[in-house]
Amino acid sequence: MGNTVRVGRVRFLRRVIVGVNVVEAVVALPCLIVAYGLAERLVAAQEVAGAHQVANVSVVGVAVTLNMSLLIVGAAAGAVGSVIRQSMAFGRSSAPDHQVSWYVMRPLWSALLGSVSVVAVNTGLLSIGDETTSSAAVAVLVLTGCLAGLFTDQVLGRLRRMLRPRSG
Repeated sequence: MGNTVRVGRVRFLRRVIVGVNVVEAVVALPCLIVAYGLAERLVAAQEVAGAHQVANVSVVGVAVTLNMSLLIVGAAAGAVGSVIRQSMAFGRSSAPDHQVSWYVMRPLWSALLGSVSVVAVNTGLLSIGDETTSSAAVAVLVLTGCLAGLFTDQVLGRLRRMLRPRSG
């Protein structure tokens, strides 16, 4: 009897996790598509605006600039990367490795990490939004955000070790 209850619980958890992953994928992918389109539009608008002017587009009453759209694109790409990673982790195990909360919270962590990664790469390597803009650079930033989402656990683990106070 006890084994039957445990098997039923595992099946229920698997269904919940599959449902969470499907919902996250259905939300994350369209968000990435919309964010990418917004960034592309703002790249074109910034090229037309010229030097010392900041192009913006109104989205739900909020003026979004090119740099703001890159944060959004990084977050969306990070969430997509996270959904890919957690779906892979779930698919290869016979029993869920993590609690349901991990499957819910991980895309949020990855979205934040994706945004930070995009800002870091944009600041140091690509510099979109100054005098040069490029659609190809936006694609590189999307890839950066997605990779940050794929490897969130490893990046956070490395940062944890780096930030831990050293004894001695």
